[in-house]
Amino acid sequence: MTAGNAAIDLAERRIEQEREAGVRRIQAAVRGQYEAVEISPFCECGERIPDARRHAMPRATRCIDCETFIERQSRRRA
Repeated sequence: MTAGNAAIDLAERRIEQEREAGVRRIQAAVRGQYEAVEISPFCECGERIPDARRHAMPRATRCIDCETFIERQSRRRA
C-alpha cells in the first residue's frame, strides 16, 4: 500500500467515525439525553422567563406573552 492510499484510508475511517458520532449525538438528542445548549432565562423580548414557567416547561424559550402571540399568529396563518 502506498502512502497516498494509507492517507486516503485513514481519512475515510475518520469521516466514518465522525458520521457515526454524529448519528449517536442525534439519537441521544431524540431521547432527551443531550443538553448541548443551555437555554437562556431571558425571552427574545428581553424579559426574564418566570421561574415557575421555566420549572413547568424547562425548554421554554419565550415568556407566556410572547408564546401566546406566536401561537395566535401561527393559527391565523393555518
